Amino acid sequence: MPSPPLRIPALVLALLVAAPAGSAWAVVVGGGGSRGRDCVSVFDAAANFPLPPRSPRHVDCVDGDPACDADGARNARCLFDVRLCLNSTAIVGCTPLRTNAVSVHHAIDNGDPLFDVDFQALQQRVNTLLPDNEDLDDCTQQSSVSVALKPPGPSGAWRTSVKRLRLTAAGFAGGRPATDRDRMRFTCRPEGDGIYVPRDLYTGTFDRIRQEVFAVSCAKSGCHDSESHQADLILLPNAAYSQLVGAIPTTPGAANDGLERVMPGDPDLSLLYRKLTPGLPPEYGPAMPLTGPPVSAQLIEIIRLWIIGDAMLGPAPEDGWVEGTDG
Repeated sequence: MPSPPLRIPALVLALLVAAPAGSAWAVVVGGGGSRGRDCVSVFDAAANFPLPPRSPRHVDCVDGDPACDADGARNARCLFDVRLCLNSTAIVGCTPLRTNAVSVHHAIDNGDPLFDVDFQALQQRVNTLLPDNEDLDDCTQQSSVSVALKPPGPSGAWRTSVKRLRLTAAGFAGGRPATDRDRMRFTCRPEGDGIYVPRDLYTGTFDRIRQEVFAVSCAKSGCHDSESHQADLILLPNAAYSQLVGAIPTTPGAANDGLERVMPGDPDLSLLYRKLTPGLPPEYGPAMPLTGPPVSAQLIEIIRLWIIGDAMLGPAPEDGWVEGTDG
């Protein structure tokens, strides 16, 4: 006897049909809360979990799967495309009128330990549609949410990671004031056995240093982030190279001795390297990192080799793999 046809709920079907032209994979997701207020602001993303006949509300992805990972690369991170849409007509039982404000949680770089640059970018995009927006199905430009896999455990395999996007929108729906609290979960799972090599994970030597050293030990709240910028130094990804290479340190003792933050070709005259190795003179300031575990000997050696460079790339290159740094 043949199996009965799969019956998709009317709401799911309506959401699939409502996906904007040019993004046929996308699903409009209310994000939770009262159905009568859920249309003030909605997500437009590749929602695929839970599976029909339930209504998809989240994105669950295997690293490198082009159906959900926008970069399509096996690189220990998933890149999710998402838009926010105001005054959605895709939510059954909710009649939108006006969206006055949208606040994406953890989008302000004010010392919040959960601050996320992806959420900041999404907030900036939705701000261009506000305030007091009465346009139906008015969507932001496409934005990206990046979810990195958790570093390897004892098995050596990278592990599943989750990022949760939340927002609060205020406006009018069904003829009355409405507060719409929405959330969406993005799950990134390792591909295959979960074993990755450095060339899978990073675009080059300096990118490896940014992610394995600066992101973990330096560019944190209270240190070298854009809010605190201790020693007038920012080590966030888009700023780190120009802030380091050829830059004069603000520590007078190091500057007077002719050191640069990174002097291409010379680790001993590079304050970054000296801060991580024994024998730091007191006049060069405290050793780094100030808090948390020390940087491993392997990564310190990678920094040394990067500063020296090689015959092909030269000293302290911003791009490419310096010989001996991809192991």
